[in-house]
Amino acid sequence: MNTEQTYISIKNEAIQKGLIGEIIHRLERVGLKLVAVKMIVPNETVLGKQYPDAEWWYKQVGEKTKASRQKRGIEDKRDSIEIGKWVRGMILEDLVGKPQVAMVWEGAHAIEIAKKLIGITNPLDSDVGTIRADFTIESYDVADYYQHPVRTLVHRSGSVDEAKEEIALWFKSEEVKKYPLVLEEVLYRNGWGKVSNF
Repeated sequence: MNTEQTYISIKNEAIQKGLIGEIIHRLERVGLKLVAVKMIVPNETVLGKQYPDAEWWYKQVGEKTKASRQKRGIEDKRDSIEIGKWVRGMILEDLVGKPQVAMVWEGAHAIEIAKKLIGITNPLDSDVGTIRADFTIESYDVADYYQHPVRTLVHRSGSVDEAKEEIALWFKSEEVKKYPLVLEEVLYRNGWGKVSNF
């Protein structure tokens, strides 16, 4: 079975809370392999590529945001493109110039495993045991009140294609390392660990 790679970054709010080790520990404990890591301080140009100035992005994010706001009883007369631009502006304002820990993780189902461990975008609705449920009291309501994007502690890739784009954006190919991990024998191979005199 082929393994896949995913991009995960520990955002500034998680760094401020001293959660770097805890987040890495949770990803390692499940069996994902860390193949690249570095501290980054994103500028608007590079971050703008991760959150693109594009109509499809505005529409996608705007529709999701509008639906979430309606569900919470907030009527927003702006169209989805306007809302998407508003969200992007807040994201860039919130993330530019602040440190993040950028990482590439590898393993079977790496994207879905990371999604389950990290939790959904609204931390208040994330399942107990996920990073977002366990380590923040942030919610869409808090974010709306303070007029900042929801602070999710961690960013993760949402698909294989998105992961490839984000990895290429933040890492040179030589920075992503290939190496064997003993745990891979346990996870992916047969015939290991038998008692010799059984």
